[in-house]
Amino acid sequence: MKTMLWKKVRSFFANRRIGDFVCNFTAVVLGIILTFMGSDWIEERNTQHDVQSALQLVKAELETNRKTILGGKKRIEQEIWAAHFLLENKDRLSFIPKDSLSNYSNLPFQISYITFTTDALELMKSSVLFPQIKDKKLGLSIIQAYASIKSADMLYTTYQTFKKEKNDCLDAKPEVKRIYACKYSADQLWSHLLAIEEGYDLLIQIPNMINPESFDYPIADIDATIKAIEEYE
Repeated sequence: MKTMLWKKVRSFFANRRIGDFVCNFTAVVLGIILTFMGSDWIEERNTQHDVQSALQLVKAELETNRKTILGGKKRIEQEIWAAHFLLENKDRLSFIPKDSLSNYSNLPFQISYITFTTDALELMKSSVLFPQIKDKKLGLSIIQAYASIKSADMLYTTYQTFKKEKNDCLDAKPEVKRIYACKYSADQLWSHLLAIEEGYDLLIQIPNMINPESFDYPIADIDATIKAIEEYE
């Protein structure tokens, strides 16, 4: 009788110890899992915070490049307008107000280049944050926007290079050097230059070298990307 009672008591405590062990072990395992899950969540949260910061730099850079493209487009529009203005008034240049003529007469001769930046994009790539963008369409849009910026750069550079070649052909004429040496007024200068084939050709070619509306496509790509960045969470 006493033996059976003792066995029951010992069995009770033995089972209790096993149950406690199982409970404790389960609690430890769950604690480890929750710790790793919490660490992963914190790491992901920190990563996305870094992604947001990098995207804001990209956005600022895109806005800067957008202004550069608009400036280049405006510059070309002014040069085209100046070429048309001089050609349309070539027979009455002396009657054009001097201030109007001086504002536009030098534009066909001037060569300018614009500079774009890609520092923010390169920084994002080198920090391995670019693949962490959740919205893959946004990543593709950023790549497209910078590709459009590169196209705008090539377009503007090609135009200015071609115009410089035309200017160089004009400057190479011996009579042009004599014209410049005479220090003519703007109307007299262009009256003489338009009498030279290369001078006339320069003004004819400027409006045909490029269509300023070609820069609207890169601007549209940039605007779409900036909007996508603003909507990214």
